[in-house]
Amino acid sequence: MQPSIENEISERLLGPESVEDHTLPSITISDQDPFGPGNAAVDDFTADPRQTVGGGPLRAEAQQPEYRDAPFAIAFVLHILVVLFLAFGWGVSALRHDDEEVNNGVVTDEDSVSLSGLLWLCFFTSLGSIAISAVSLKVMTHHAETLIQSSLIASCCMMGFLVVAFLMDGLTIMGVLWLVMLLMTVLYAYYVWGRIPAAAANLRTALSAIQTNGGVCMLAYGIAFLANIWVLVWCLAFVGVSFKESSCVNGVCQSHLNALSVILLILSYHWTSQVIKNVLHVTVSGVVGTWWFAPQDCSSVWSPAIMDSFSRATTYSFGSICMGSLLVAVIQTLETIARNARRSRDGNGLLLCILECILHLLSRVAKYFNKWAYVYVGLYGYDYLTAGKKVLELFEARGWTTIINDNLIHRCLVLVAVVIGAITGFVGMLLAKATGWATAAVGENSDGTVFFLCFIVGVSMAIILMGVVLSAVDTIIVSFAEAPSEFETNHPALYQNMVEKWRIAYPDEF
Repeated sequence: MQPSIENEISERLLGPESVEDHTLPSITISDQDPFGPGNAAVDDFTADPRQTVGGGPLRAEAQQPEYRDAPFAIAFVLHILVVLFLAFGWGVSALRHDDEEVNNGVVTDEDSVSLSGLLWLCFFTSLGSIAISAVSLKVMTHHAETLIQSSLIASCCMMGFLVVAFLMDGLTIMGVLWLVMLLMTVLYAYYVWGRIPAAAANLRTALSAIQTNGGVCMLAYGIAFLANIWVLVWCLAFVGVSFKESSCVNGVCQSHLNALSVILLILSYHWTSQVIKNVLHVTVSGVVGTWWFAPQDCSSVWSPAIMDSFSRATTYSFGSICMGSLLVAVIQTLETIARNARRSRDGNGLLLCILECILHLLSRVAKYFNKWAYVYVGLYGYDYLTAGKKVLELFEARGWTTIINDNLIHRCLVLVAVVIGAITGFVGMLLAKATGWATAAVGENSDGTVFFLCFIVGVSMAIILMGVVLSAVDTIIVSFAEAPSEFETNHPALYQNMVEKWRIAYPDEF
């Protein structure tokens, strides 16, 4: 029987059991040229296969297949069954009742034609967006540094435009606020400009891993389709609960949803959305990890590593994904409640605003923890809490707390998604003019509406692919912190590029 991918990765990480543990070497800056050969700090970075943190191994090891955090997976599945019952048991009945009450369920042929035209337009523009996104990966690979620089410049230009626009309209307060934000963005750009080469190297490596395993992108679109189906099912469940908790007088019905039903429905929405998103994140981490440690198992468009990683994410690690996702979902639910309460203007607006800000901050902290924890879940199969603890210990031992807080790549990917959306909007506008698909729905002079609709479609499809890239970048950073020697052996050209750029950007940490 051939060894599993987890065991093979473990062997590559840990080597023979007879190898002794060592302690993490201290990295000091001396008068010696940090970029030249013979630098002990840099040499030690890749020389030691079994470094340690606090007496324990710095390198993680692949865990034996086991269902981890299983109670959370069971709770999630039961909750999905309840939502399905509410949707198809109560929601369908509610829609049938509405069909009988409104126009006796009659839909004209004209309505069907106008709707079908828009659907065809959205379908073809979404396909075009996928094609444009695929081309953008190639462009980013060769021009990553320029794109990151452009994202910072574009942010400053956009804020400058808003400052001028608000001041010209006499909205002085808004103009001053955006001016302050512009100055802060300029200072941020000045501070991080020297780190752009390292961020570009990370992005280039992540893109290389994704392009080698292009099937993971198609899997991402499949998961996104599932997420859209979930939104429809959830809406149907919400309609069903509203219908059951409504009262009708003389044919007029009013919903009387109680607070508990609303809270549970909101929690269900956020929890499932987070689970779907994190399943993809864990899957991408597993694929990129295999590419890093065992490239022979991850060298085709639809390599076995893709389905192996996806199957682990939806079985053994599914409980861990549900656990971390529930933490974020609870915070997001409380944030939603606080936001809606503040908008009701019941006299406690200031306190609710403060509470909303605190909950938003907690949500960002939880998402930040999940982002790194799920990389370890995807790589090694740890349970949720152990994975988060180990990956943060790794960064602390390396002294990389500054490195992992950079968001340069995220800014770059947002810019790319907006550009893809703009191109898609323009193509959709031309397609609508040529076919007349949008005329029946939005009228003759509909260029602006069609452009906006296709822009939203394009950005949505691009963001799916950019999410895969971000997950790959996170995995690259963790793997580079933990196993640079394997990277040098399996991908020497990419390794050389990353080492060169990181030495320039982070002379103190690297």
